[in-house]
Amino acid sequence: MRIGVKRCGMVIGWFLSLCALAAVYLSLYYHTPASREHETRIVMIAKGASLQHIARQLADAGLIRHRHMFVLYVAWFSSGSYLQAGEYALQPSLSPVQIVDIMRRGQVLRHALTIPEGLTLREVASLVAAKGLGARQAILDLAQDASFIASLQLAVPSLEGYVFPETYSVPRGLSEQELLTLMVRTFHAHYTPDIAAQGQALGFTQHDIVTLASLIEKEARVDDERPLIAAVYHNRLQRGMRLQCDPTVIYALGERFDGNLRKADLDIDSPYNTYRYPGLPPGPIANPGRRSLEAAVAPAAVDYLYFVATGHNGAHHFSHTLGEHNQAVRKYQLRAP
Repeated sequence: MRIGVKRCGMVIGWFLSLCALAAVYLSLYYHTPASREHETRIVMIAKGASLQHIARQLADAGLIRHRHMFVLYVAWFSSGSYLQAGEYALQPSLSPVQIVDIMRRGQVLRHALTIPEGLTLREVASLVAAKGLGARQAILDLAQDASFIASLQLAVPSLEGYVFPETYSVPRGLSEQELLTLMVRTFHAHYTPDIAAQGQALGFTQHDIVTLASLIEKEARVDDERPLIAAVYHNRLQRGMRLQCDPTVIYALGERFDGNLRKADLDIDSPYNTYRYPGLPPGPIANPGRRSLEAAVAPAAVDYLYFVATGHNGAHHFSHTLGEHNQAVRKYQLRAP
């Protein structure tokens, strides 16, 4: 009986020793990088990917040595949230413990997405697609989706004008809906209470202000001229004059515009053609930035009614009368003496 107890104790001792050795080995493995290489490997983890699939991806990329031990660590020895989907920039010099920590925190690779001022929705969608951050048609479809637009606290037929120009830092894998939501929320942040109050004092709705700002954005090349261009449009609106804004015609032409605006194009029958129809067009023709929004509600205190590009650094010549304007056109556009 005593011999049996002694043997049992020896077995337990050996078992505990083996467990201790296994624990030491596992600890060494989990804290030891796959290699000393510091070259970055990009791994894209899809939403809904299983732990086994993630481990296989990491092993195939040379980021871990034993995928089954990685699964064991995540499933049994590592407490915390699930591994998050997304695009990761990882190095083989990271230990499994560090890789798990990065993926549980969702420290995904982020990409700079710069939306310049004055782009149309079509141009924004094409830019996003070119960066591999979204599907062009999905963006265009969502921008016309009434229920989605309403969810963004907007009562407009399209998101044209409300996709705010900014440099965004976005992860790959963000849905088109999430991306547009981010851009429209940024618009709301820049459309300040002061801008709204100034617009109301002028008798303008938010849609009016964004529409007018889009015209200013497409015409302005020099920041200091934005209030002057705004003044021309305000003065014309007050006098019941047609705005005669070339960019509205270009917008009406859409993909038919070949880069050369012809006199015949000014007759196109479209509510966006401000040569044919008085007042503001029915909506924005581009996505304006903060400076154009501010200029739309704070025009310069001048009585200009016309302007023409001088061909010098994007500047314009402003005139009070049609006679003065025609002289400026001859000087700067027709190059007459």
